[in-house]
Amino acid sequence: MQKLLKIGVIGYSGRPFDKSRAKIELEKVIKHLSTIHKDKTIEIVSGYTNIGVPKIAYLIADELNLTTVGFSAKEALGVDCGLYPVKKIMIIGEKFGDESEAFIDYINVLIRIGGGNQSLIEVALFKDKKASNNLDSLLYEVELEELK
Repeated sequence: MQKLLKIGVIGYSGRPFDKSRAKIELEKVIKHLSTIHKDKTIEIVSGYTNIGVPKIAYLIADELNLTTVGFSAKEALGVDCGLYPVKKIMIIGEKFGDESEAFIDYINVLIRIGGGNQSLIEVALFKDKKASNNLDSLLYEVELEELK
């Protein structure tokens, strides 16, 4: 049976940010993980919306022929930016944030590229859950300031 590596990606969505730097940073980490885990099936798991860091992560995943997973709450189904055409959909809860705990439980690796309060909450949850379970988990964080 093929092993699975589930890489969660969080960060800016609706706020303005340096998209080219975000793409460079994301590509670097995702390509590195793909190389060292070439014996595994890799999923890129993000917020299902077709905007910001999630969209960039999904585009990279499609370029690298990785599985895309949309992980969000029902609220995502009504967003103006639309939904990315992912290969697998996970809808948990009603409002954004309701899915955070299930999202963190689902992934092995977390990549944060900037982001606001929700991203920081999920990083703290990731650190707490993975450390308390003594699991092999990786966290990559890139500070990326919001553009004004």
